[in-house]
Amino acid sequence: MNATVWEADRRHAQLAYDSAARQLGLQTRRPWIGGAPDYRWDHLRLLLEVLPLDYEGLRALEFGCNAGASAILLAHLGAAVSAVDADERWITLAALNAERYGVGDIDFAHVPDARTLPFADGEFDLIACNSVLEYVERAQLPAVQRELDRVLAPGGVLLVCGTGNRLWLRGGLWPWTARRGFGAHYDNLDSGFPNSFFSRSRQGIATAPWRQALLSRLALLLDVSPGMLTRHLSCLLQKHGARARFRKGSANLGVRQEGAEEHDSRVGP
Repeated sequence: MNATVWEADRRHAQLAYDSAARQLGLQTRRPWIGGAPDYRWDHLRLLLEVLPLDYEGLRALEFGCNAGASAILLAHLGAAVSAVDADERWITLAALNAERYGVGDIDFAHVPDARTLPFADGEFDLIACNSVLEYVERAQLPAVQRELDRVLAPGGVLLVCGTGNRLWLRGGLWPWTARRGFGAHYDNLDSGFPNSFFSRSRQGIATAPWRQALLSRLALLLDVSPGMLTRHLSCLLQKHGARARFRKGSANLGVRQEGAEEHDSRVGP
């Protein structure tokens, strides 16, 4: 495809996206609407790159995709991505958004009831729940978490981020709901130790060193993971069982070994 045709296709995708967004009463120039994929690239990418996962061909699900920003990021990293949302209008917008960013192979699906996802058992290696679980009806949340557990493969990774922490007297989830709601068969890879996922990811997004050190020390003192104490919850969970695909030579970051009698002491509660 020559540059002229590519630019024409891009303009067409932009116009279609703008039209769909206006129908939803959205302003596409706002950073959380039209600029969301760029924000995810500048922030969420730095967290994902800390993980020792090989994203090429990795089966990934964005749960509650909204405008599809995290799905677009995962696709650009090489993952085979599916994305679901309860609102069909957002699915339409997300698909158009993906076209704007040159990603046309994401499997977007409208799922009105997240308690019954249209996927096989263990279909995904990675599930991203970015700023979404707080919008699930509280009475349905346990069933939704069980369903996400069903479609995550043994050894797969589940990332919860961007969800308000009720410890800060605001809307969102209690930390233990995010941590324990998917079942007891998960390890939390977050910890306050220097080489943990949490510490390395915060270095990537340029968290002030004094703030990170204070949070890590407090987490170690309370015997919890730092992501359980922040304004927005951060929880990186790995399901017990065979491990997902790790990059060759990468660190294990405290992953529970299959058949091990004890958990690694670096794994947060």
